[in-house]
Amino acid sequence: MKSQVKRAPNARGEGDRLRQEILDAATRILEETGREDALSLRGVAREVGISAPSVYLHFKDKAELVSTALDAAYSALAEVMSEAGETAAAAGAGPWERMRAIVTAYRRFAIDKPRRYRLMFSLEYEPKRRTSTDEPPIGTVLRAWTDAVDAYLAETAPDRRAEAQAVGIHLWTALHGQLVLWHTLPGQHAPSESILIELEQSLLQRLLPVPDPQ
Repeated sequence: MKSQVKRAPNARGEGDRLRQEILDAATRILEETGREDALSLRGVAREVGISAPSVYLHFKDKAELVSTALDAAYSALAEVMSEAGETAAAAGAGPWERMRAIVTAYRRFAIDKPRRYRLMFSLEYEPKRRTSTDEPPIGTVLRAWTDAVDAYLAETAPDRRAEAQAVGIHLWTALHGQLVLWHTLPGQHAPSESILIELEQSLLQRLLPVPDPQ
């Protein structure tokens, strides 16, 4: 962790930037340690180069800071998935290729950002208080999977669209399990990424109707 540096006061209108720097610092600490109890507002302030009370201008307590960091991570993953599908569609890809692109984006996020992915799905934390109508943070990713499957079924099997969320959950949990095992096995025993791709192909073929070749 970097030593504290003196920070020049923010100019008017730069409060949002400071808030993001606080959030980024908290995320780095959580990724490095994997433990919420290793995070303190004082430590975050030191990382950013501000006084501890300044953190409270943006986050009321540590629970809110941790929850916001996780919210941002889930939202980033959902956005990566959505952009992959949109990019494939813009290139003229059919529904199967678009779904493959979304799955690939999910896999690459988990492989390219292993600490963040581990943080998102293994950190034990006390979530900030939410109303009964609030969507839980992880719901952002569930919605991304549900939307992806629903769009696929709309083109390939419209009569199965009611199953979109259930199929999305099955697909997500299976992919997550494969990635967790891939990350956990020692280097010399870990399967290559090509094995993950083969498993993804098999999983998609089992869960989704495969379009007839044109």
